[in-house]
Amino acid sequence: MSQGEKNRRAERDGGRVDRRVRRSRRAIIEAFDRLIMDEPIDQISVSLIAREADVDRKTFYQHFGSIDGLLDAIAEDVVTELLDKVEHATQASPGGSDERPLRAFLAALTEHLSKNLLLGQRYCEHVPSELLLEHLARPLVRQCVDRGFVSEAIPDDELEMLLAYGLGGLFSLYRWWLLSDRRLTIDEVTQLACQLVEDGLSSFLEESARMLR
Repeated sequence: MSQGEKNRRAERDGGRVDRRVRRSRRAIIEAFDRLIMDEPIDQISVSLIAREADVDRKTFYQHFGSIDGLLDAIAEDVVTELLDKVEHATQASPGGSDERPLRAFLAALTEHLSKNLLLGQRYCEHVPSELLLEHLARPLVRQCVDRGFVSEAIPDDELEMLLAYGLGGLFSLYRWWLLSDRRLTIDEVTQLACQLVEDGLSSFLEESARMLR
């Protein structure tokens, strides 16, 4: 296990990590966010990120190992933030309907995107969609199982298929919105996402037609 993975695991488990380690890790992620605003990912090198973050290449490799590892860490942070909010919402409302976790997830996603719509748009423009989805899917599948959001009785291959299907649809919908003229508000897109998942395609099409009139 690399030192970077040890540090990330310690942070996830609540372990004590040196402040300088957390600070340099955050500086690297923020540097990447600034670079992705202007450059496609295939034009962003480790050297460029390190220079932007004011760290040396060795520090980058210690934390992330590669740009692929950096994307994994960013996706892990995003998924953890979203699912922490889902857990909080579902625990705060015991006995809620079966749809509660879905609605809590979409509400958390809406809040996350609303913090920086432009950055979300640039990620969609500058990182291939299949790469984004791949990095988001891995921690989402793992954490949904670890947190008990899905039944342990579902075989792993079926679970991955079901979550890939659901995540793929939601990812495509929000990606479309971020790259559109945003005639619909993000709250309306979230409403459509709930409609699509809970009531099926025909209901989704009826609702989207009504909103676009």
